[in-house]
Amino acid sequence: MTRCRKIDSPTPQTIAGRRTWFTRALLALAVLNSGLALAQTYPNKPIRLLIPYSTGTTTDVFARLYAQKLGEQLGQNVIPDNRVGAGGNIAAEATARAAPDGYTLTLSTSATHATNPALYGKVPFEPIKDFTHITSLVSAPNMLVINPKIPANNMSELIAYARANPGKLTYISAGSGTSPHMAGELLKTMAGIDIRHVPYKNITQGFTDLFSGEVSMTFYHVPVIVPHVKAGKLRALGVATRERSSIAPEVPPIADTVPGFDLKPWWGVSGPAGLPKEVVDKIYQASTAVLSDPDTRQKFVTMGLEVLPMPVKEFNDFTVSEVVKWSKIVKDSGARVD
Repeated sequence: MTRCRKIDSPTPQTIAGRRTWFTRALLALAVLNSGLALAQTYPNKPIRLLIPYSTGTTTDVFARLYAQKLGEQLGQNVIPDNRVGAGGNIAAEATARAAPDGYTLTLSTSATHATNPALYGKVPFEPIKDFTHITSLVSAPNMLVINPKIPANNMSELIAYARANPGKLTYISAGSGTSPHMAGELLKTMAGIDIRHVPYKNITQGFTDLFSGEVSMTFYHVPVIVPHVKAGKLRALGVATRERSSIAPEVPPIADTVPGFDLKPWWGVSGPAGLPKEVVDKIYQASTAVLSDPDTRQKFVTMGLEVLPMPVKEFNDFTVSEVVKWSKIVKDSGARVD
């Protein structure tokens, strides 16, 4: 006689486990489908590009042109939105806390995503894990200029004057953590001089004080500075990169006098952590198209910017390396938020 094997009835725990697994599978499928649906329809409404600095700055001028061209590529409006304050941290924090749907992006910068986390000690975001870094866009050299009343015609004379008058010279910036601030701290450390940082919320007021001689000098983007040099309001002493600038080739690199001095601010585009890959790919491809357009590239070059596209992984690796690099520089210089 054939014996029938008894089949045990599933226990309540087993049934609950199966239900949990099934529920999770359905949720995962729903997330996947929603992500695919988002990618297929993205973008179907305007996108905000948060700009960390005020209107009229190099960052703002570049961001507005980039937003316009990015919108043309995506077939949707990209709206520039200046979120000023805390050295750019306000815009970065707002992006980090935004929904990861691709409709809030930010112009990530060497300040917000490299120097600020070290300089401020504690920022309301983590520069790597709280963001989806999509691609680098451009970089730009700074130029060191002084008020003509300062008795120095070159870098050697400026350094000698600073050493003879510790604490007398001041340099301005658009805020703590910005590239002019970091350039000044780097010069202090590498040249062994004592110069004082004077941050401004509005760099226009800073330039007014620089022209009058109330403050001594600044590092700022070459295309913004050169007209004031040509007008005789400022004296150019050096560019902050190892190479000369095509806009002002007569100005030598600071590194000719201070070996190893090199600082080049950069700008990229980033969104909140967790952006769907398909959305990242669309933004990356559209940004690459913007940077590849000859007319747009020429406008960037005229602004003194160097086109610096990077694939997603390369940009993420670059950002990590910049955080490490500037953490050391900030520590060595003793820089602080003023």
